[in-house]
Amino acid sequence: MLPENRSFGFRPFDQYWSRGGGSCRNKERGNMYILVSLALILLHLLVLPIYLYLTWHHKYWRKRGLITARPLTLLGTYPGLLTRKSNLVEDVQKIYDKYKGKHRAVGVFVTRQPQILVLDPELAHEVLVGNFRCYKDSLTSSYIRHAKWDKYAKLNPFWASGRSWRHLRSDAQAGLTGNRLKQAYNIWEQGGKMLTDYMTQQVTEKNNILETRDLCFRYTAHVMADFIWGIDAGTLTRPLEQPNKVQEMASKWTSYCFYMLSIFMASIVAPCSRLLLRFRFYPKETDEFFSNLTKESIELRLKGGGDSSRTDYLSHLLQLRDQKQATHDDLVGHALTVMLDGYDTTGTALLHALYYLAESPTVQQKLRMEILNSVESEKSLDFDKLCSLPYLEQVVYESLRLSSLIPQYTKVCTFSTIIQLNEFKRLDVEDGMTIMIPNYQFHHDKQYFPEPEAFKPERFDNGAYQELMRKGIFIPFSDGPRICMGIPLALLTLKSAIVHILSDFQVVRGKERLSPKGDAGFGVVLQGDVNLEYRRFLR
Repeated sequence: MLPENRSFGFRPFDQYWSRGGGSCRNKERGNMYILVSLALILLHLLVLPIYLYLTWHHKYWRKRGLITARPLTLLGTYPGLLTRKSNLVEDVQKIYDKYKGKHRAVGVFVTRQPQILVLDPELAHEVLVGNFRCYKDSLTSSYIRHAKWDKYAKLNPFWASGRSWRHLRSDAQAGLTGNRLKQAYNIWEQGGKMLTDYMTQQVTEKNNILETRDLCFRYTAHVMADFIWGIDAGTLTRPLEQPNKVQEMASKWTSYCFYMLSIFMASIVAPCSRLLLRFRFYPKETDEFFSNLTKESIELRLKGGGDSSRTDYLSHLLQLRDQKQATHDDLVGHALTVMLDGYDTTGTALLHALYYLAESPTVQQKLRMEILNSVESEKSLDFDKLCSLPYLEQVVYESLRLSSLIPQYTKVCTFSTIIQLNEFKRLDVEDGMTIMIPNYQFHHDKQYFPEPEAFKPERFDNGAYQELMRKGIFIPFSDGPRICMGIPLALLTLKSAIVHILSDFQVVRGKERLSPKGDAGFGVVLQGDVNLEYRRFLR
């Protein structure tokens, strides 16, 4: 007879249901497992197409016989473009160090997009110069079709392609010839004197310590505003007006422009997003400001408020309007083209040159002696003498090598061609393929520049930079038909500022030693405030 209330371990039927018995719980668990499984399957189905989209091309170069720098699954060869944890220069350096000397080029991936990374300077020269007809466009020119609302960017040859590039460059460059700059040289001569007057006032007030980034941008803002629009921006004459409107708009414009370059490159994973989000290179606010500035400057010049016979870029813009029927937007586009060359990059180049000189007292003293031995009794140099100072030129080029402010050039294949990889193998390059030239890596390679991180202007003695450029090793301004058209303008601005500063001041490094660091975009440059000491010479 069974004991009362016993059931050999089984609960009574009523207790089973009252406590949510095993079979019911098992059923609920089973349903839950099914739902989780379905959710995981659905997630995989959603993720799989994305994964395939991002990695579909990863065998592209292997099939074509080109050594491939293995990409990360979703981030490509340059993960920093998306993660922002590394700079593009740093990502390229890892690939360059691994494969240089073994291969002329390697296959890489910008997220999912295949690209060729050049490792041989001779191949770089071939792309930029020798075979230019097959690489006419730059990567930036492929972006502009997605910036439809950017009316002034598309009028800049930096972003233009094909016939549009040639036409825009021809019109813009005609106002930057050596002869025209020589006629306008007084702008730089007077600007240099205003710079040293401003510095004299500031060093007295600030115990000789000047934040040099601001100093350099004040100078480039002044000479660019004077040359392009014929106005005094007030950056050197009205320093108490903070912020200065011209400098504020110029800085906002260039910083936005360079930042958007990195965004456009990162968005290559989904190019349609550029149109959906209405990406642009120039902010609307600066478009309006520089449009009004150009209009008002032209009106003032025509009314006789400015010197109508003055040779500057504004007089060139008026010629384009009268002789070629250039529209107002065309004129603003050309003005901003010169501003891009002459304000931010030239200001940053001057900042680095002054810092390197502060770190190298011997170099600084040698350069100062060359300058003082060349100046005339009124403490000035004419245009021809300024351009012919050999050691000044060496200092400028060595500074440009170290800073490498444009660290890569990326070209687009516009006509199918080949690359001879070695004696036995060649690579077919398809129309539309991009090819990157890592000039930062060339400039910092000890094979080409012993002690590459040392500041040694003597590397460029006797015009050595010309031969290095022909070999594709030294290309601070790119090369070939698309070489930077603002070279004469940039060199004039740099040399003039250095001559005026070193004639009156000794530049001394501050207490803290700075090192260039990767920025949020493409470069490796001095970051933050750069405080240097300027000791005035008593005469």
